[in-house]
Amino acid sequence: MKRIVFMVFALLLVACTKEPTVPILPDPAPGQVMPSSEEGLSLELVEDTFEKSPVTIRTIIRNDSGQTYRLGEFYHIEMKIDGQWHVVTYSDAVFLKNPSFRDFGNTLKDGETGEQTFSVETLGITLIQGDYRLVKTFLSSGEPYHEVSVAAPFFVE
Repeated sequence: MKRIVFMVFALLLVACTKEPTVPILPDPAPGQVMPSSEEGLSLELVEDTFEKSPVTIRTIIRNDSGQTYRLGEFYHIEMKIDGQWHVVTYSDAVFLKNPSFRDFGNTLKDGETGEQTFSVETLGITLIQGDYRLVKTFLSSGEPYHEVSVAAPFFVE
């Protein structure tokens, strides 16, 4: 009898335990299909599988577009839920604590390759098991002015 009571108690405890979540926007991201290379700009991750929430993610960016693009330290993360990408959210305080976390400030000339390290830890979030993608936006420096976004997938086990 004690064993049955213990098992029922354990099942109730497990059933009432809330799974950890990642804060996301409820609506799917507008760009559901986003390649890792677009208009000569590319994003590659040094590592694409993590055993736990990564502290940082190292990236390699390349510009073979024929023109110079502007970029900054800013990236955003999206998580795949039920087959759709959703933007991962975090506190706006991130921008106050790290003023260089923006979309501009650096340039990547045609033919150049660069490395950037994106800090998940700075966002104050913990990524749970799942499929993610890191999204990088480049801003053209000449007319016609436009943005190009690319994404590289990764997985947290």
